[in-house]
Amino acid sequence: MIIIQVREQVKVIFLDAGGVLFDTPIKGEDRIRNLLTGRGYQLEVINEAIKLAKHGTKASFITTWCEEENYYKSFYGTIAREIGEESLTQELLYLTHYAVHCELFQEVIDVLEELSKKYRLAVISNAMPSMDWVFDKLGIRKYFYTMILSAFVKESKPDEAIYEIALDQAQALRQESIFIDDKMENIEGSERVGIKGLHLERDKKNLFELLRDEQLL
Repeated sequence: MIIIQVREQVKVIFLDAGGVLFDTPIKGEDRIRNLLTGRGYQLEVINEAIKLAKHGTKASFITTWCEEENYYKSFYGTIAREIGEESLTQELLYLTHYAVHCELFQEVIDVLEELSKKYRLAVISNAMPSMDWVFDKLGIRKYFYTMILSAFVKESKPDEAIYEIALDQAQALRQESIFIDDKMENIEGSERVGIKGLHLERDKKNLFELLRDEQLL
């Protein structure tokens, strides 16, 4: 059951990462297409290689960078072999991997600066291990008390367990907490454990506007 917070009672704000704090301007398969068409490969051949790689590369619950690297070497290796140039595996890995391309949304630094003066901040994200490095790459780790990544806790949104882990790691009370995510199913997951959820729809408003409208800034 959700307790409706008076805003002065909110002490902890949990935020999703991708889609809330940052994103990749060019999505994953398009990054692959851009690199390979630039090398002269036909789009039809590239698309077929991507299709085969997606079908043939199975991921269990990845919890370490070594496991992630092996997964992507298999994925990109399939693409490289299908287009007839296996030596491109490493280039695809290092130039098209998600973590390399993440960019902060324009308002995020100012928002984090202001939020961190008033609230304890934490992250709850469904992510592979390399997501941890993105916070260093973008210079925003300093704003967060803790980061709960599915890869490391072996639980994922919207299952209730990850929110319980987050409350424990952030030393937070659910009635004093808010969770912000861009996916409604994850908001519903947080509210099942008693954490008030705010749904960020970036086609309607950005993070600053959402927080302002909710009187959290």
